[in-house]
Amino acid sequence: MIDGTALTRRGFLAGCAAATGTLVIGIASVDDASAVEEASSDGRRQYGFLCDMNKCAGCKNCVDACRDANHLSERTADRRRVEVYMNSRSNNVYVSTSCMHCADPNCLRVCPAGAIKKGDAGIVSVDVDRCIGCKYCFQACPYGVPRYNEVAMDKCDCCLGAGVAPGETPHCVQACKFGALQYGPLDDLRAEAESCGARPVPVGDAGNPSCLLIGERG
Repeated sequence: MIDGTALTRRGFLAGCAAATGTLVIGIASVDDASAVEEASSDGRRQYGFLCDMNKCAGCKNCVDACRDANHLSERTADRRRVEVYMNSRSNNVYVSTSCMHCADPNCLRVCPAGAIKKGDAGIVSVDVDRCIGCKYCFQACPYGVPRYNEVAMDKCDCCLGAGVAPGETPHCVQACKFGALQYGPLDDLRAEAESCGARPVPVGDAGNPSCLLIGERG
């Protein structure tokens, strides 16, 4: 939790570069919202998440649902995290994020074992049998996402390992009782938000992350 941290894009990138795993979310600018790619590298539609900060109550139901559905061990860090920040009006807002499933993932490019792939719906997943535990992906990820357990690197795979088909709704979104978390094609998520008068922006610039934010409660 980072109380007292203003929501700025530069602060977000600086926080990630420090490899703390915390997020300082940039919503001050909306000019580069179109920077998020709408298609994965193989031409399929890019799916992703949208978090509405006006609705997120910080209950962490999404975190618990993710852990339960994916049977994460006690030595495995949360795949989804809910952080609290201070907005421009000095009010706390909550942000739920997981792997960004970037259009151009750094983790994939640096993995020497070929353990990381970008597949259907643009989902970035890990083959734990090929992971050698070198931690290059952790060092390369600008969002501090990859974590390690007793087996290999672990991260969100949109519940592929829990039996959810690519493009179907992950358990974290199903568990959100406030409607703060959505999942779907990025262009559809953006269009729906804009039709309601919101201005969605990506959480950052690096890698073209597939995670959008709307709202600034206060």
